[in-house]
Amino acid sequence: MNKLVCIDAGHGGYDSGAVGNGIKEKDVVLKVVKRIGRLLGDRGISIMYTRISDIYVGLKERCQIANSLNADLFVSVHINSAASEQASGTETLCYNKNRLAEFIQKHLLSKLKLKDRGIKERKDLAVLNGTLMTAVLCELAFLSNKAEAEFIKTEKFIDLAAEAIVCGICEYFGMEETHKNKNTEDLEMKKNIDVIINGEKGCTGGYFADGKNLFTADFIRQLGFRVTYNPETKEVSFKGKVCADSVK
Repeated sequence: MNKLVCIDAGHGGYDSGAVGNGIKEKDVVLKVVKRIGRLLGDRGISIMYTRISDIYVGLKERCQIANSLNADLFVSVHINSAASEQASGTETLCYNKNRLAEFIQKHLLSKLKLKDRGIKERKDLAVLNGTLMTAVLCELAFLSNKAEAEFIKTEKFIDLAAEAIVCGICEYFGMEETHKNKNTEDLEMKKNIDVIINGEKGCTGGYFADGKNLFTADFIRQLGFRVTYNPETKEVSFKGKVCADSVK
């Protein structure tokens, strides 16, 4: 199975997203997305990110990243907020209702055990109407709700949210939820990747498993790079035209 999933951490950089109860949406969703990426990689699913650090990425650019490499799925992760502190629960948004939304919502409810706000069609959201593949946007919980905010701040929440989304993706692809790439144990995982771009060495965050993973968002923007991997030094080399924001 050669599947590619684009995972999108909402907001970033000067766009904090929702803020409240000591939480910035952009920070929480980035943690969840990175966890999703590692779990998908463990199951042999290729991934791309729209961002892996605290940078701003425009809505059109997020769609272009996914469309340019013909991703099979696009999953955007967000934290909700409302004027009323009583608003609570989990919901999954989509352009048209689809099986991916159904599976992810089901597993989010099972893992997070929050109120079911259902699956909602939203044709006005740029990342849903601008992507060419099956796409969903997950609103995991409400940071404006004090009880849910305390949950959101925990590592347990990050783990459960990521696991739920991965379970939904695996079910959509017809994979066993507990299935992992049989070669996973043989791969060396690196959180910080040594990167050489046109001979200059830098470092970026993310997971790279012995050359098997796809590029992170900072490099997807530079389509046309020639990419090589050195299994001895665990270094990834990119050669081609470099934009100013290539290395963060």
